[in-house]
Amino acid sequence: MAQSWFGLGSGASDANIVLTGSYRLLGQTSNRQGTFQQKPPDFARAEFTPTLLVFGIPLSATVLFSTEQGSTRQNINAVSLSLDPEVLQRIVEQRAYRALDEFLVSDSGSALQQIREDASNVQDGVTQVQGRLADYQRLQELRERGGAITDYADALENLGILSGREAIMLWMPKIGYGTVFPSMTQLTLQGSRVNGLDVEWNPGRTFYLHFVRGTTQRPLVRTDGVRIDTTLYTLTDIADYGRQITAARVGVGSRDGEHFTVSGVYTTDDPASLPRVDSLAGAPPQRNIVGSMDFRIEPIRNVWSINAELAGSVTVGDLLAPRITTNAVPAALLKLIDSSSSTYADWSAFASTNLSIVESGTRFSASIRRIGTGYRALGVPNMRVDVVRYDARIDQGLFKRQFTIGVFIRRDHDNLVPLKRATTLTTSMGASIGIVPRSLPYLRVSYMPYVQESNTTDSLFAYANRTQMWNATSGYSYRIGDMGASTQLAYALQQSVTTAQMSDYSVQSINMYQSLSFVFPLNITFGGGIIEQRSESASTAVVTGDVSGSYSIDDVLSVNAGLTLALDQQAGDRIGYSVGVTARIGDIADIDLRAERSVFDERMLPPVLGGSYREGIIRLVVSKSW
Repeated sequence: MAQSWFGLGSGASDANIVLTGSYRLLGQTSNRQGTFQQKPPDFARAEFTPTLLVFGIPLSATVLFSTEQGSTRQNINAVSLSLDPEVLQRIVEQRAYRALDEFLVSDSGSALQQIREDASNVQDGVTQVQGRLADYQRLQELRERGGAITDYADALENLGILSGREAIMLWMPKIGYGTVFPSMTQLTLQGSRVNGLDVEWNPGRTFYLHFVRGTTQRPLVRTDGVRIDTTLYTLTDIADYGRQITAARVGVGSRDGEHFTVSGVYTTDDPASLPRVDSLAGAPPQRNIVGSMDFRIEPIRNVWSINAELAGSVTVGDLLAPRITTNAVPAALLKLIDSSSSTYADWSAFASTNLSIVESGTRFSASIRRIGTGYRALGVPNMRVDVVRYDARIDQGLFKRQFTIGVFIRRDHDNLVPLKRATTLTTSMGASIGIVPRSLPYLRVSYMPYVQESNTTDSLFAYANRTQMWNATSGYSYRIGDMGASTQLAYALQQSVTTAQMSDYSVQSINMYQSLSFVFPLNITFGGGIIEQRSESASTAVVTGDVSGSYSIDDVLSVNAGLTLALDQQAGDRIGYSVGVTARIGDIADIDLRAERSVFDERMLPPVLGGSYREGIIRLVVSKSW
């Protein structure tokens, strides 16, 4: 069969030019803005992620537009273009797994016999059979163990799954331009939105290179406010200076496997990007330099791994602060830190180990993290500093995973440099048991105590808060004639005891859920429960109930509806109901239209503080993947 020139969707991946991807359009309207929220009551978003595969070259784009974009916050809209060999790798994997499945369900004996009969020489035929069996065995290994497609290129080419042109493309770097989200290491660059260039290359999983250059934030003067009903109190200040980032990571090995790499990140604000009238207005412009080295080894491949990273940072807290001059510090170092009197430095480290034995159902993990008090990585937003954390967890499955047990512990403490008035220690631990016998009801039980305590030079401010949580869930799926059914019962208890005893409380709940699936395309789920809350000042009980159902028509159209009740004898009652329609329009669109109505009668708080309200929301989502 001649190869087609154009194909739409991943199923047509054998064509010379293939278009794949997805889109999602979302629109929402409401009669009110959420209490104490900045999200507008009406907004719309459009997301497109097309990929054009041209003779094995994957060209991808990501586009996001939102009406929530505004001049008083950082960008929401995003556009990026990328050359991504990983897209081609996923397509080739789909081909390989499809070919493997067809081979496994075929009459392999007849196929091998046909090879023997067609072979001009019996010995050559046997060799050919053995070769094809070995190639299919390699595909089975790829599915079970994973890894890079390039490691299996010879078998894929022998079976006609991978072309020579595609084999070359798999060795190309991944290049992204526009709005990108690079990830290097957890102590250097992770979770930041960068508008610029992102290049990552790991040829043959032997050499690794990652380079990032761009901006992480634009200059912004923000108007902050607190909204109480319709009144807005505002405060205008300098929120963000323009910030640029340059980062590089280089090393040997595989990004996701064994490797050793070193990383460097240079982040700096532009003091001239905003006028600074008052030195106390907003955060000052900063500069941050981070360096790290990290490694991963697998003493037992796919079973036991060890990861570690050591990093250090130097931060200029205020680029407008006075400069210092001294002969005690090398001139090159003074230039590096901008000779600023606001400069500080610290170090951080992370290490972890993971063990997974599939045959015995054993999983173990442990880690230790130390983030210094003065450590800063502006490429890792919302990083918690001044903390040492220990983690450990073990899970064991028995009797073919019909019985499982798990235990974990975590301990945090801060005040690494004793500058604070007190040190906070947090310890959380827990144990869980799961009993999942075949053809019988299951039971899962967990217990999790949590302790937060603080020692201080002034015993008046010392405290120890202890919380314990119990959870138990049981359920069973069965049949009633031709009807499918499932019953679930859940119990939860949370108790907290504080040093002052004025904040002691307990919350316990019990809920039951029942679902029914009829022979005709109707599904109904209903449930109810009670939540009991007790504290030193008050006690109350909340009775809950909900029911929902869906009906499908020819797997193309489905309607659904639901009702939720929460009756609180003290605070007030809440009632919510919804109705929705989902539809599939061939290969063009999947439509999800939903309308919701919430009625909240608050007896304790006035409406201006988030009390009683009537809220209606209509949401429409149109999407499709091809």
